[in-house]
Amino acid sequence: MDFKNEVERNKMKKPSEAYLEWNRRVMKIEEEVEELVANYKKPSKRFSFPSRSGFKEKMKKMYKRVINLRDEGEQIREKILVNRPPETVVNMRAPDIKKFETLQKSLEQILDLLKGNKVKGIRIHGPLGIGKTTIMLNLNNHEQVAKMFDIVIWLKVSKEGSKENLSRKCLQQEIVQRLQLKMRDTSNADEVAQRILTELKDKNYLLLLDDVKDDINLYEIGIPYSNNRSKIVLTTRLHHVCSSMVKKEIKVTYLSTDEAWKMFQDVLGSPKLVENPEIGPLAWRVCRECGGLPLLIEKVANTFKLKNDMYLWSEGLNSWRMWPEKECQGIREMYKLVKFCYNDLDEDRQKKCFLYGALYPEDIDINTNSLLECWAAEDLLGNDHGKTKTSVMIAHCILNRLMNVSLLEEGKSENHITMHKFIRQVALYIAEDDPECKYLVQTNRSLREAPDVKSWSDKYRISLGDNELVWLPDSPCCTMLSTLFLQKNLDLTEIPELFFKHMKNLRVLDLSHTGIILLPSSISMLISLKNLYLNDCKDLMELPSDIGELAQLEALDIRGSGVNNIPPHIEKLIHLRRLLVSFTKLRNGNATQEVAFGYNMISKLSRLEELVIDMKSPEQWFNEVVENIIKEVASLKELKILKFCISNKVVDFIKLVNMNLRICLSEATSLQSFMERSSGRNIRSIRFFQIFIGCQNSEHPEIPDFVKYERYIKYCNGAGSNFPTLDVLARANAFELVNHKDIKHLSDFGIASMKKVLGCLVESCDAVETIVGTVDNAEPVLPNLEDLYIKNLPRLESICKGPMQPGSLTKLTTLHLTSCQMMVKIFPLGVIQQLHELQYLRIEKCQEIEEIIAESDTVGNLDLLPKLKELILLEMQKLRSVCAFESLEWRSLEKIGILNCSVLFKLPFNKKNAAKLQTIEVEQQWWEALQWQNDEVKERLQKLLTFSP
Repeated sequence: MDFKNEVERNKMKKPSEAYLEWNRRVMKIEEEVEELVANYKKPSKRFSFPSRSGFKEKMKKMYKRVINLRDEGEQIREKILVNRPPETVVNMRAPDIKKFETLQKSLEQILDLLKGNKVKGIRIHGPLGIGKTTIMLNLNNHEQVAKMFDIVIWLKVSKEGSKENLSRKCLQQEIVQRLQLKMRDTSNADEVAQRILTELKDKNYLLLLDDVKDDINLYEIGIPYSNNRSKIVLTTRLHHVCSSMVKKEIKVTYLSTDEAWKMFQDVLGSPKLVENPEIGPLAWRVCRECGGLPLLIEKVANTFKLKNDMYLWSEGLNSWRMWPEKECQGIREMYKLVKFCYNDLDEDRQKKCFLYGALYPEDIDINTNSLLECWAAEDLLGNDHGKTKTSVMIAHCILNRLMNVSLLEEGKSENHITMHKFIRQVALYIAEDDPECKYLVQTNRSLREAPDVKSWSDKYRISLGDNELVWLPDSPCCTMLSTLFLQKNLDLTEIPELFFKHMKNLRVLDLSHTGIILLPSSISMLISLKNLYLNDCKDLMELPSDIGELAQLEALDIRGSGVNNIPPHIEKLIHLRRLLVSFTKLRNGNATQEVAFGYNMISKLSRLEELVIDMKSPEQWFNEVVENIIKEVASLKELKILKFCISNKVVDFIKLVNMNLRICLSEATSLQSFMERSSGRNIRSIRFFQIFIGCQNSEHPEIPDFVKYERYIKYCNGAGSNFPTLDVLARANAFELVNHKDIKHLSDFGIASMKKVLGCLVESCDAVETIVGTVDNAEPVLPNLEDLYIKNLPRLESICKGPMQPGSLTKLTTLHLTSCQMMVKIFPLGVIQQLHELQYLRIEKCQEIEEIIAESDTVGNLDLLPKLKELILLEMQKLRSVCAFESLEWRSLEKIGILNCSVLFKLPFNKKNAAKLQTIEVEQQWWEALQWQNDEVKERLQKLLTFSP
């Protein structure tokens, strides 16, 4: 027992093997003695007891064994009763990252998070080879970590080249070894988990999980996730893993050019190499090819540091560019890793879409919408590509998957993605072995002339973007060609007349950012063309009539080109789904040149789903353009998106996604025009909508918990008492009125049109005097209103004027009043008796209010506001009474908060009322100055106090 007590006092230590063996022998001899005594006391068949002398001899032997065990025990006590506990941290070999701000900054972010209590799980995320494990190794070794935690546990969660995490059993074995747990052999994983759980439950641990491939159930392994200040940090190239345990993500970015060069030189380890005037420039170019990817820099620099003359470096650089035909060991290793990520993709169409991304020039942001369009045009999305909704959904799922596994990443601009240059290069190498690809890709090479015509003939996809082309072949035979990228060739001013003659299967044509002046007549032969990109072709002043022959065209982008209208020929494009154009009014001195924008063409595009208009001109005529466009698109049954780009800001005027309609219009008349002409798109039949009118700078709902409302209207900066579309208002269940100029009563819009309104906010309307004015008819006022928020109404006198019809405001549960400086009475006589559902009442900065519940309302009625749970009163300098009648029951009140109400000296509570009151939040100084009916009431309420700072 002495030894057992000593072991228990040292919980952080482990019993030694010698002690455990000694203890086993003690337990065994105890069992033998008990058995011997029991046998001695047990009568034989003849009802006599065993021989006393035999029992005595056996006991003598037992005694000697016990004495020997006691002596051994004393030796154990002197030597090693307990083993030393596991080290807090097992330092690991880690590259020094102090010189690399990109990596060091991520490490410091993680350390700051570990110091706090808010974040328990941290995910270090980034593509293959970005430096995630390097950061984690430095975290493991950091001196601050050793001070913060009792023990740091490092787990390599998956094997290199594996698609899955290690098994539960393997992970448990690693933890058992790290904790130095002595366990008898067992195959029961639940028993092992329980042993680990017992060991860690009182410890403050840091669990480091490296290279996580899938979600992990930590509890099954034995990790007490919510324990103490323990933390978990994991690295992964996947966005979605372990989301339930991760509260913060640290995204690791590529090294800057200077950092990459420092790392490259460090790995080379020989300053003389880069100081050599012949080798130095080659080394710099090799480093640039690594694209700031630390793992690639390390592997490539290790390969090149063995090359000690200019010829070997030059050959090495050529090997890079010609690889895999020529071997370059460092690149080959990285290729295998990226190829594994590619093979890990779930579906064949995901792989095809990934390879398609390699057609774009390196180091550019790829417009997401255009990329998804090209996937659809090329039939890469599967058998459902003809169904637009299904196609869009599949495309976004594939894009998310590719981004989740870090084969694609977010671009620098919104709604853009990018592919790292090395991953792109691997994709091109993979495509070379795919008979369905047959790519010709020569981008970023400063080419003046296109490749010879023979190399075009058997290709499915050709990309010659971002060059300096001035010449194209006259009529290449490209009967199999489906995608042709020629973008960013500013010197390309002319396309041969018969250039497109043999491209009848072409589906995607990108001529954006080129210097072309006109399109050749052979454009009409592209009978399969679906996507045509002509954006930023500034010298292209018009589209030829031949454009109307492109019967299958679905997407046309002419933004930023010399075409400043909607060309009349496009009315023949019966399959056009997406149109992007620019409107410009040119100034001529002080006058503005009028341009016919061709509004009437829009309504003829019956299948149009998205219209984007870029406004690059004086803004004073913007409303005129919007009004005309709204009239034309109203009749388009398939339209889902209408966007305007103004001063580089993109505004969605109309957006319909899965029967969720969002409309943002600058003028109320525009909504009226839209409603009058939208016979095919009837808002009355749409279940979910958000409509913003005149809210250019506040396109966001202000009503708290706005998400619970299905049909919402926000009307800003309006004038007059006629709401533009009462039938839309009649369907709304949330309504905000902000900065209205001259309306005096909300009810002026028509109480009959607001029967379904559940939530309402009225803010900064300088003329409003009451929310509900005098109503002549016998209908209830706002019969379904549940939440009413009133802010900054300088002339508001009361919620309503005079008595209301039965059923008015009877469902109101929340009322917030803020900054209403003329309000003296909140509720006119008798109105408060109708608010039997009110639960939350908050009044703030209403400086003229002297009492909350008038004395006249309490006469003969002790059950006012029977469901009120929370009463908050803030910053009211004249408030002298909550309720003059102290016998009011307050039968549901749970919380009362009072701050900065300096002349309020009494609370309306006695020994019996407000029986459910749980919290009183006040200032301490104010509480101490209160006047009390008796000390018994004060003592009762004192227990509920919470003092505000």
